[in-house]
Amino acid sequence: MNPILRWFRRGTALLLMVGAVPVWAQSVDESLTPLLTDRLSSVPPNWKPAAGVQANPFKAEVKTKTGSGVLVGTPGQPVTLLTNASDVRLVMEVMLSPGAEGTLSLGSTNIRLADNWGKPAINTGTFGAIEGGAALLPTQNAVKAPGLWQTLEVQRQGSGKGPATLEKMTLNGVVIHETLVLPRATDGTAGTVALTVKTGTVAVRNLGYQLITDRPVAKLMNIRYKLYANKTETTSPAELANLKLVKEDTTSALTYEVSYGQPRWHGIVYTGDLVVDKTGPYTLALQQGGFASLHIDGKEVIANQRLDLGYMNTAKINLTAGKHPFTLFFGRSWPRPGLGFFISAPDTKFQALHPRASLPEPDPVGEIAVEPGTKPSVIRSFVNFGPKKKTHCISVGSPTGLNYTVDLNQGALLQVWRGPFADVTEMWYERGEPQLLKPLGTLAVLSAQNPLALMANASQYWPDSLSDSELKYKGLSMDKQGYPIMQYRLRDLDVTDAVLPDADSKSFTRTLTVKGPDNEALYCRLAAGASLEEVAKGLYSVDGKYYVRIEGKIKPTVRNSSGRQELVVPVVMKGGLATVQYSILW
Repeated sequence: MNPILRWFRRGTALLLMVGAVPVWAQSVDESLTPLLTDRLSSVPPNWKPAAGVQANPFKAEVKTKTGSGVLVGTPGQPVTLLTNASDVRLVMEVMLSPGAEGTLSLGSTNIRLADNWGKPAINTGTFGAIEGGAALLPTQNAVKAPGLWQTLEVQRQGSGKGPATLEKMTLNGVVIHETLVLPRATDGTAGTVALTVKTGTVAVRNLGYQLITDRPVAKLMNIRYKLYANKTETTSPAELANLKLVKEDTTSALTYEVSYGQPRWHGIVYTGDLVVDKTGPYTLALQQGGFASLHIDGKEVIANQRLDLGYMNTAKINLTAGKHPFTLFFGRSWPRPGLGFFISAPDTKFQALHPRASLPEPDPVGEIAVEPGTKPSVIRSFVNFGPKKKTHCISVGSPTGLNYTVDLNQGALLQVWRGPFADVTEMWYERGEPQLLKPLGTLAVLSAQNPLALMANASQYWPDSLSDSELKYKGLSMDKQGYPIMQYRLRDLDVTDAVLPDADSKSFTRTLTVKGPDNEALYCRLAAGASLEEVAKGLYSVDGKYYVRIEGKIKPTVRNSSGRQELVVPVVMKGGLATVQYSILW
């Protein structure tokens, strides 16, 4: 195990790029204007509309479905997506055929799109490299396999007197560029966003954009506060009724500074009017060291929560132009205190509604990253899976850069990722209260259910979870290379689960070995998703996010269940033994 400490100033990044972190997390339909490919003003003949596209990751063959929603390009003229977009945030899904290359141009900034699947080396040919005389290279190769949809997000600022900047570029959830000063323009048309295919086929869909301005969108007026003394931390507004009111006054700005010189343990309630300039959707955010909540027009907008400095709690709300009464609660807790109140409109970054002194920079915190050495790294931890925290997980990082997490409670392969292994800061820094391990590479999210199920027939619903009486984790053993082999008891069956990286560093092979009675009606679910497509014999695309590959005599069935599709195969026991093997590629 090789822990690596990467130091960064979290607070500085948030103050310099305020709004960048939460804005990027907003969903496409709420924060972005859809860019409909069938309504572009001019589309060259080498770009064709389609309802869907399918590419084989191992062969240069592309199939399309008649319709619209997807734009499919081949080498030739560029397609112009936007004009007058000097300060822009762009989100899009991209699919590449094997060996495909292209360029996304934002004014004079040319971003390389390329199929670099399974090539860890970073160079000018890597997806995300910024082309030019002095190329700017991405932090890692975050590309997925050809034929899968890849999410690219770019935020560029090109107006103003200074040089253009690339505020952030994210590929498949991995930040590959951040806060870069771009070379001065030598070509390209200012404000024009265009896409060019050099070789192969490039398809795009689900495009959205945000034109960013610096216009002020809101202010606070008629601000008052009440400060209450406490004997310990104040965790909620409900406690204030039983506390001593020590100070009440007006203030010209919403600031935590009103607490200076007052009792160390306290709670504060700010009231006043939030005045917005236009009717429309807004995003509000609190950043605090302690507890805080926000009400607008008498309704809770941001629920009470404790945060450390450097983290934001955000919410979206529709507001009419004019005044809106607000109530903001702050409770002093044991973290370093501070309070920030932010707002953004669809065409702006977050703007501070507090003075800078109210929100001090957090202490610098190191990112503690674990990278495997010559043998795999194996870590027990908690892992967030959607809205749930899985508490009995094992994550394995291989020297080849393929990594995975298993939920030992359910025998479920939760996720696989390629690239750097794990951020364990929230496990090992100070008290490590969240105990969370976070993947650092290109992630494919799989399933929270066990792949095996004893069912009366092939049409029965797949069990959402298994109780302790149905599934028992029996421990693990290590193979010669240092990879864990998980062992379970599924009712009266003994199961081993081995997930091993293939030699080409592009896929995992999962081998499930079952021992027990021959009369069990056992099934294995290899994949589940909204859409399963067989792109080649034995190779299935799951929601366009990852592939499942089956070899040998296994004959799976694609069945519909509760609006989803499942790839299921019966497990036939012979002489008390059965084996199911399949690969996962992404």
